[in-house]
Amino acid sequence: MRAFSAATFLSLAASVLAYQVTSPTNATGWTTTGPNVVSWTRVNTDPASFAIVLSNQASFPPQQIVLVALVDGTKDNSLTVNPPSGGWVAGSGYQVNLVKSTEELNTILAQSGDFSITSGTGSSTFSSSTTALTVTPTSRPTTTPTNTLGDQNNSGSTTPTDGDLNPTNTPSGALPTFNMQAGVFAILALLGSFLA
Repeated sequence: MRAFSAATFLSLAASVLAYQVTSPTNATGWTTTGPNVVSWTRVNTDPASFAIVLSNQASFPPQQIVLVALVDGTKDNSLTVNPPSGGWVAGSGYQVNLVKSTEELNTILAQSGDFSITSGTGSSTFSSSTTALTVTPTSRPTTTPTNTLGDQNNSGSTTPTDGDLNPTNTPSGALPTFNMQAGVFAILALLGSFLA
């Protein structure tokens, strides 16, 4: 008789906290692409707020990831949740827990059945409350024209400046090197003829 009374008490206690997770389910599950939806029902005696936790007790080590720290359950009956920082991980054995608060993760108000997160075909996107940042690498040109004399800033300008000794802009250092070598040879020849 005492066991029956305890079972009745537990049944009554469960009916007081009547939050129920209606989505995700084993049939619908989630995907790894984009945000996913958590839906629930409640009665007036349920707490007004809760936190949403993604749990996987089948994984090693077991996981508990807070997806939303504070939800006002009186305003809506569903919420779109963004992926955690590491993204959604495909697998089975997941559950969504509605818990009392982030400080009381073991005080579960409602729990979904087991469901799977399956790999999607697109890339993860975030709802309007989160901004995704895409970084696109840029390529650099393989050659940059330089102004070898005069203009020291290598701006690639083809207009000679007052400081240019040679107004010809060259993409490589071949011509000035040739001119300098010719000048050295001319000085050596002049010096040789002077000494002779």
